Amino acid sequence: MAAANESHGLKIAVAVFVTLSVLLAVTTYFGFSEYSKADALRAKAESDKKTADAASSTALATTEGLRKEIGLRNEDPEAIKTEIKNAYAKIDTDLKSLIDEATASVAKAQSRGAQGPDLEEAKTRVQQIAAAYQTAADKTLLLSLDRMTDLLKNLSLLTTQLSINYTDVKRGLEGATGDADQRVAVVEKQYGATKEDLAKEQTNHVEERQSLLTKVDGLSTERARLEIEVANLNQKLRQLQDDSTRRMELAQQTIREQRDRLERSDIILERPDGHITYVDYSTGEVHSDLTRSQGARPQMVLSIFDAKSPGVPTAKPKGTIELIDVKDQFSIAKIVKTNDSIAPIRVGDIVYSAAWSPNDPMRFALIGKIDMNRDGRDDREDLKRMIQAAGGIVDYDLPPPEVGKPFGKLTGRDAWYVVDDPKTRPPFAEVYRPNTVTALESAEFLKQQSEAVREARLNGVRPMPIERLLPYLGYDYAAAIVGRAEAVDAKALKRVLSPKQGADEAPPK
Repeated sequence: MAAANESHGLKIAVAVFVTLSVLLAVTTYFGFSEYSKADALRAKAESDKKTADAASSTALATTEGLRKEIGLRNEDPEAIKTEIKNAYAKIDTDLKSLIDEATASVAKAQSRGAQGPDLEEAKTRVQQIAAAYQTAADKTLLLSLDRMTDLLKNLSLLTTQLSINYTDVKRGLEGATGDADQRVAVVEKQYGATKEDLAKEQTNHVEERQSLLTKVDGLSTERARLEIEVANLNQKLRQLQDDSTRRMELAQQTIREQRDRLERSDIILERPDGHITYVDYSTGEVHSDLTRSQGARPQMVLSIFDAKSPGVPTAKPKGTIELIDVKDQFSIAKIVKTNDSIAPIRVGDIVYSAAWSPNDPMRFALIGKIDMNRDGRDDREDLKRMIQAAGGIVDYDLPPPEVGKPFGKLTGRDAWYVVDDPKTRPPFAEVYRPNTVTALESAEFLKQQSEAVREARLNGVRPMPIERLLPYLGYDYAAAIVGRAEAVDAKALKRVLSPKQGADEAPPK
């Protein structure tokens, strides 16, 4: 059994050996076969490489020859391309410059008289060749040489035409020069004659100039004499002006001193304008000694003071009256208001108007804001109407910039300047209003106000606070504000102003 197993194992070993031998032989065969093919391919590749190297050497030699023949300095392909591109750009630039110079030369020649169609045709051909080269899609070296050759040929023709034209122009100029020489000879002859006439004329002018110089010397002497005379007159005028200024200052000082002596105190305003001669409280009428010849007129508002008052010493009068009829011997007035029932108006009381005096109306100057009813608004127009109703005149008005513009002139004839101090008479209520006055305008107004007050004091014009003037004019804070009259009853007005029966009779004593 064991021998059988050994025989069987030997068989297997022999079979494996044979199989491996066959495999080795096959593998060896295929290995040598592939080596032969690879060796053949290597030999062929070496042959191809030698052929390629020979072709490359030939191409390199050819390229180097072309590069040297063309004149390229670089060897790198990209650098060669850039150099060629720059060369084409330089050709374009030189070509444009050349065409511009040719065009300018032709234009210059034509402006100087060059003519003929050949010159224009040569210029057109040059421009066409340049345009064809510049607009060519594929620019090559041969194309560039060809176009440059054509361009040079046409430029030569253009130069030839210019030379021909220059020659023609030169001949024309020579002929014109001959004509000009003849004309110059004629002109020189005329110049000689004109020069002789000019010499004669100059001689006459020199003689006339000498005569004028003599007259100028005389006039200069006269002018110097007149200047001396004018200087003397100016000196006299300045002396007269200085004298008149001194006399005016002296007169103003005298006026101020006289007013100070007459006033005696700040609260005594003026002497009485009249007196009460008759009182009738039942009818509310009084009579006074004011007459038409003194300048009194109806509707004048007057203040009444006690008969024992030395002048007008108080700012609170006994009452207020309004003239309704003015006659030659006396006048009739209605009682507008009695301030104190214990002290009524009596015969002999003083009649006074702050805006009027017999035969001489009072003149006023309004300076600054005037707020009569202390509501924060300017009431200067109402004050003007009251002063005019009392017989006075407003000569000068300096309102705030938001109210209006100044008018009139402040002089020594003015009796009072009216001011309203907001510190002593502040408004009863603050009312908001948009401020449209700039700081510059306010500063300018304050400067004008100060100048006006200073000038009034220099001219002897006395101050009148608004709180003192209003009682004299019969103003009442409780009175209703009178609006603008829309209509007037003429018959009723005539009845009020017409004299009553027996009014012409003398008033009872």
